[in-house]
Amino acid sequence: TQSTWEHCVLIANRKLEQQCIIQETVRVKSGAWDYETGVFVYNTLSHIKYTLVNGDHGVVRTLEIPLYITKVQGDVIQCLDRDSQNKSIFIDNSEFAFKSYLHKRDFTFVKKIIQSSRISGNSIIAYLTKKGFPEIALHFVKDERTRFNLALQCGKIDIAKECAGAADDKECWER
Repeated sequence: TQSTWEHCVLIANRKLEQQCIIQETVRVKSGAWDYETGVFVYNTLSHIKYTLVNGDHGVVRTLEIPLYITKVQGDVIQCLDRDSQNKSIFIDNSEFAFKSYLHKRDFTFVKKIIQSSRISGNSIIAYLTKKGFPEIALHFVKDERTRFNLALQCGKIDIAKECAGAADDKECWER
C-alpha cells in the first residue's frame, strides 16, 4: 500500500530535520501549535488530537462536525466550520500539557497540574514509569503494593518500607 502525506503529521525543527512522524488512518484536516505548551494540535474528520515533538501523541476529544483549526491557546481552540463560521471549542489540555512539561523537565508546571488533580489514572502512572519518572508516579498511586514497587524503582526505601508494612504482604518484605 502507498502511504500518502495527507494521512501524516510530520514535525521538523528549524533546520527541517524530522523530529517525529505520526501516521493516521484517515486524512489530517488541519492543525496549529499551542505555543504555551509546545504541542501541535491537529484534527481528522472525527477527532482532535495532539503530538509532542518527541512523538508522544493522543486524542483530545471527538468531533461532531468537521472543523478546521486556526489557533490553539491554552484550553481554547479557534476553528472554522464548513460554512466558514468561527467557533471556539473548549478542551481539557491537561494531559498534553502535563506530558509536554514533563518532557521539557519543567517540574513547576508538572507539580501544578498534579495538584489541580485534573489528570489521574493508570495510564498516567504507566506513562511516568515508562518515561523514567517513578518518583512522580508515587503521587498518583493509592494501592500500597504498586506504591511499594514504584518506591523501590526510584530508591525511596523509607516509602517502600512504609508501603510493605501497610500492605502486610510477605512478598514485599522478601524483596
